[in-house]
Amino acid sequence: MLGLKIETALKYNENLKKYVYKKGDKLRIDFKNKDALIEYNKTILKVLFNLDVDFHKNGLVPTPINRYYFVKSTFETLYRLGIKKPKVLEIGTGHSAIISLLIKKFYDADVYATEVDEEFLKFAKRNIEKNKLDIKLINSKGKIIDGIEEIKGKKFDLIISYPPFYSKNSVSSGRKFGGAKAKSVELIGRGKYGEEFSFRIIEEGINFLNKKGVISLMMPKKPEKRRELIIEKMKNINLDVEVDEIKTGNRLRYVIKGIKE
Repeated sequence: MLGLKIETALKYNENLKKYVYKKGDKLRIDFKNKDALIEYNKTILKVLFNLDVDFHKNGLVPTPINRYYFVKSTFETLYRLGIKKPKVLEIGTGHSAIISLLIKKFYDADVYATEVDEEFLKFAKRNIEKNKLDIKLINSKGKIIDGIEEIKGKKFDLIISYPPFYSKNSVSSGRKFGGAKAKSVELIGRGKYGEEFSFRIIEEGINFLNKKGVISLMMPKKPEKRRELIIEKMKNINLDVEVDEIKTGNRLRYVIKGIKE
């Protein structure tokens, strides 16, 4: 299991000292403080993955390790299917672009990534350029896949996303989530269980997949009904479905992979 002890993180990032306190004989970090969360996750990315990543002050701070396991699980499936140099499309890369950065850093892939928020696009572009990785960043202009000119006529071996997952009535812009405020565009998947955005990725994505291509979505534990609906949707359009569990600390995530035969 990947991880980075606080004692080790302090050796690499002195900025963390102001957020560290002792509980008993153990060091703790105040992860309710967004600045602390940013500094710790930046350190994880640098030490474990050799990636230099900045985070937008108004964005959700993603957890690097569960993104890594998401990518790893997905590529294990691709390799098993015989796909060694995939063409990849990430839907909604966010301000950090972590998923696309990890894919490009550790796998021999041709990577495209979309994002709708203008400020986040600028941050993602900066992170991509800073790490000197070739990722084609696209302004989706509110589209999911259909109608994006930059990918018109293209086929992909992998369409990957950690889609927004709340229903339209359950969260508002600026909600505290994971110790950090987040924009509604990062969280609201719409639909009764937050499934609508994911449905559109599946419905539109199948037409952009090569044979043996994969649509891979990561989802939190709740709502469980949402996962059931996503799996049912994939099966209804004749995708073979695999589900993996990812556990990092107290977090449980699910990787749902639909395979086009």
